[in-house]
Amino acid sequence: MAYRKPESYVKSLIDHVLNKASIIVEREEAIPDGFRFYTEKIVIEARAPGRSREGRGRFLRHLKALGFRLGLLVDTPVREYYVEYPQPYMGKVGFELYLDGVLAYERGFGEKEVDLAESELESLLKVLGEVEIASREPKPEVIVSRVKSVASRWEETLVSEALRASIVVESYKSVWKRGMELLYGGDALEDIKRGMDKLFTELTIYMAFLKVLGSTIMEAMLGGGMYTIPLRLVLDGHKIVVKLFWERKALTRFNINYLFERDEYDWIFSPEVAERVDGFFRDLGRELVEFDWGRPVGLDLLKRVYQNIVDVTLRRQLGEFYTPDWLAKLILWRSLNLLVRGEPPSDVFSCDIDGELVELIGEFYRREGRIPRFIDPTCGSFTFGVQYLDALLKWYGRDRPRLHPLDFVRLIVESVAGIDLNPVAVVTAKVNYLLQIHRLLLLRGEYLQEEPMTPIYRVDLLFIHESSRRAGAGRRSLLHYFGWEEGPYTLYIPLSIMDVKKDVVNKLKQEGVPIVHEKGAGEYYIKLVIPKSLVERFAGDLSKLHRALIGLSLNGVEGFEAEAGFSLDSGERRALEAIANTFSKLERYGFDTVWHSILVNHLLALVASERKFDLVLGNLPWVNVSKYPERYREKLKRAARELGVSPPREAAKKLDVSAILFAVSARYLLGEGGVIGLM
Repeated sequence: MAYRKPESYVKSLIDHVLNKASIIVEREEAIPDGFRFYTEKIVIEARAPGRSREGRGRFLRHLKALGFRLGLLVDTPVREYYVEYPQPYMGKVGFELYLDGVLAYERGFGEKEVDLAESELESLLKVLGEVEIASREPKPEVIVSRVKSVASRWEETLVSEALRASIVVESYKSVWKRGMELLYGGDALEDIKRGMDKLFTELTIYMAFLKVLGSTIMEAMLGGGMYTIPLRLVLDGHKIVVKLFWERKALTRFNINYLFERDEYDWIFSPEVAERVDGFFRDLGRELVEFDWGRPVGLDLLKRVYQNIVDVTLRRQLGEFYTPDWLAKLILWRSLNLLVRGEPPSDVFSCDIDGELVELIGEFYRREGRIPRFIDPTCGSFTFGVQYLDALLKWYGRDRPRLHPLDFVRLIVESVAGIDLNPVAVVTAKVNYLLQIHRLLLLRGEYLQEEPMTPIYRVDLLFIHESSRRAGAGRRSLLHYFGWEEGPYTLYIPLSIMDVKKDVVNKLKQEGVPIVHEKGAGEYYIKLVIPKSLVERFAGDLSKLHRALIGLSLNGVEGFEAEAGFSLDSGERRALEAIANTFSKLERYGFDTVWHSILVNHLLALVASERKFDLVLGNLPWVNVSKYPERYREKLKRAARELGVSPPREAAKKLDVSAILFAVSARYLLGEGGVIGLM
């Protein structure tokens, strides 16, 4: 009996899909063990099931010779193959999309899933017919227009989602509202005519975009120009969103697991919300897939995108003023002159600031055996830090110190840090930081030898002053969500910040969650204790401690030990089991994820600040103290008195948070002989 060739079953699938998608085939030809279809944009090759690897290189060379950017390799048969063919291949089949010779997207199917292949292949071909993949240069003004377009189409839908009665959304929104008050002051928020829900939605759209964009850029940089995330969003919608951004698997193949920590804008990635706004993610992917993210990305891309997406009037109402790159570089240059040579430069400006920065870093390294330690205490998008990192990399390339690239990255992460309370700024800064240093970590072209934990800490800077006061075991701090006691690190998470009702508090108590009550303030707190001995076992390696704490959140005590690389003693194990158990119980109420991130950041910032810094540079926020909520305002005034920056009585109404933060930075962050330069 004569049987059809196995590749003919694959051809049948492609023929059917091309007809359904109304795609015109300009030419078709038979090849050994397969067929080729030529359309206007793409060459499709059908191979026998399980034979896609054979001839792949020849196929890619053929694409290049013909000048086609897109090629699709398919070895998925129609269902009849498994019935008619006497010995069908039973392994995985699927299709592979190549862009400029690089694998851009792939799907695999088992025999039971093969019926899905037709619709998914049809969707892919329709997308390829409608958009020009990687055809545009990623210029900030073009990207901004695309994101604004998506926002205008989806804002109304997402506002309704933000207003929907949901435990997840309500808990995230409660954290957001409290954070906004501490960031910008209550009066500024009352002046926002667009309404809080609209602002919450607008910033959520930006953050979703930023996380997709940051991950896409990193994927392209590490993957030799290949990026799949926007295309996967278009094709798979909410299903891939949950996997990539809720479960944090967007960059795991590069050994990047913890680029983004949970924040109050992540509600949109949660399974229960993402499915309802599936079209938003597909739309976002469709807009981003047209850009060629394999091209070099400018240092200020993300900063410029943020400045344009969030209206300038709104940013000024909220006290945000961003620093031009040239001014940040100028301040860095003058500060390094003071640090290294003991005096400012003789000229106001220099025609070769880049070269002089490299020389100054070299002088310091030869004298001290290390690089200058740098921190921006209110870092925003990390403008000052990016300029410093750029100078460090140029110095490393010029002087070639006897430092392995991995050791140099460790030195950078130990020495260059940023602090900001705004989660939007923190995410932007983290991406900018990693974009600068990732090439030092490449192994075999794409895999990072070690995941750097970017030291950008989400912390209220005043927290460092409050924690130093150690005013006794019974003290509580609403200032930064945490209080500290003598002995172990004891952290108090106020439940009011998440709008937890009394009946829920009682349920949590009954389930064994450690909740304490401060009658004077009428406040309930979750109490978490971390032994100082445990922190000390990391010997100052904050990256490893950071990974271990996130490991605790994801995989419990075993996850902590796996990241830490050592076994816990009985006391340490009990303490961490209690924390893990608390988070597990809170998860049912949607309260754990954001607060775990805040816990980690406060602990790390406190440890980092004990080291002191040679350069404390940045642009402080400018908000009058009177604009803040009453209890926070009183704490700011108390801090001003303790730090010696209270104005005289006749000028008391002029007290600005910038003066207080300057004093905190000078007292707690600046090392002996260091230089402070805060705008």
